[in-house]
Amino acid sequence: MDNGFISDTLLNYSAEIVTQMNGGVFAVVQMVVFSVLGFFIPSSSGLAVLSMPIMAPLADTVGVSREVVINAYNWGQRLMSFITPTGLILVTLEMAETTFDKWLKYILLLMGIMAVFSVAMLVLNALI
Repeated sequence: MDNGFISDTLLNYSAEIVTQMNGGVFAVVQMVVFSVLGFFIPSSSGLAVLSMPIMAPLADTVGVSREVVINAYNWGQRLMSFITPTGLILVTLEMAETTFDKWLKYILLLMGIMAVFSVAMLVLNALI
């Protein structure tokens, strides 16, 4: 990504989008981005290596601490780990003799509660 200047191009384009963004809105958008990426990239270290070189400098552009990006990464990626079908979930559900549909019905309410809490904490973290 460095030799082809892909990181620089993505960073420049993204910086134009988030320059006028509020810190709290930026944190929530980051969490959503990490949730979407976390669904397709179930490896937490792989997601960090892929996204942090671009996301951390964006925090500097907006004027929020890089700690906010780390928290958005943790909460967004971990939220998706409950339903990512490529991770350990399917094996565990098979051992427990539970279907994925039953698991989704059970976990979606909890995920919603956790998402609301995460958004509130991220906005608070961005404003401090």
